[in-house]
Amino acid sequence: SPINAFLAAIGIGEQQILFTNFSFIFVSVYIFIPFMILPIFNALDKLNPALIDAARDLGASRITTFRRVIIPLTMNGIKAGVQAVFIPALSLFMITRLIAGNKVITLGTAIEQQFLVAQNWGMGSTIAVFLIIVMFIIMFLTGSKEKGETQNGKTK
Repeated sequence: SPINAFLAAIGIGEQQILFTNFSFIFVSVYIFIPFMILPIFNALDKLNPALIDAARDLGASRITTFRRVIIPLTMNGIKAGVQAVFIPALSLFMITRLIAGNKVITLGTAIEQQFLVAQNWGMGSTIAVFLIIVMFIIMFLTGSKEKGETQNGKTK
């Protein structure tokens, strides 16, 4: 591959990058990072800068302002990013096949192997139901609707 040729040219040697855990993690992060950044960016874009200035005027340090003002006000964006990344990441199986050479086992590859290789439909179904339950738990825990809020955003 071109990457391996480049590594050999700069003297690192003939190291295999493809079909390793590192390549799986790198590609997964590369694919999913926009899905985390965009909701957080959107939440930060809607943040009123006067609130940050008020915290600084009241004597809060940068870390305290970040921890006590920015994070709570952007929590809905963080939760949306977690939903957009974590739930699809649970069921990865094509990346493990193409990049990691089926050396990394995810829930998606475990389901695929149970159905197609082992012909154990009961275990495959059990893992799939477990995956669905985990997804519902994540959706419940990261629900962005706050108490007292209706569908149109007005408080009761």
